[in-house]
Amino acid sequence: LRRAQAELVQAGKLSALGKMSAGISHELNQPLMAIRQFTSNAAAFLHRDAPDRAAENLARIDEMAHRMSRIIRNLRAFVRNENEPMGRVDIRAVVDAALDMMTERLRKDEITVDWTRPPQPVFVQGGEVRLGQVLVNLMTNAADAMRESPERRIAITVEHADGAPVRLSLRDTGPGIDEPDKIFDPFYTTKDVGGEGMGLGLSISYGLVQSFGGRITGSNTGSGAEFTIELDQWNDARESAA
Repeated sequence: LRRAQAELVQAGKLSALGKMSAGISHELNQPLMAIRQFTSNAAAFLHRDAPDRAAENLARIDEMAHRMSRIIRNLRAFVRNENEPMGRVDIRAVVDAALDMMTERLRKDEITVDWTRPPQPVFVQGGEVRLGQVLVNLMTNAADAMRESPERRIAITVEHADGAPVRLSLRDTGPGIDEPDKIFDPFYTTKDVGGEGMGLGLSISYGLVQSFGGRITGSNTGSGAEFTIELDQWNDARESAA
């Protein structure tokens, strides 16, 4: 059963990656084109004996290379098929990585993201890769749901207090959830089967969150849908004792 579940999770990852492939190609092609331009500029400035201007262009090349490295690192982490151990995860970094992977899809669909990023790390108990997959699934579903909406906006917030679970919420401005009680059922979907998907994304997300002791819920807000993930805060003292 565990093996079948792991294979289903991996299939969900590859399905999500397939949907994002065009955007990923664009995200890598953009910095490559910029690097070519900055390289040409740097050579021209060196020829004109303007080393300071050349150094500025070389610094931009370094920025672009780091951006490409970050995208590739996130992709490799997302698709790897291995048993990820439970550990301390900064929820901010997971959201940042998921947004990196979704950048082109969000730009193409003209979706505004309001990410209220906490100023300090918020550590939870979980799996970084698995939680990242959940967020990509939720953002993809939100983007699909808002295709016909006059306003396309995703709001991401984090709530945390001492001793209480961390609440990560993602709210969209789509039509809402038709049947909230069934939203996490396997194969439940309002999309065309064989077209947009088979209704496994949210079911997989539900299982992933549960796998590290968390809870995920979906509800309507009156102006769209909201999904909330509750995770235990990381406790250094408790983990050391264990």
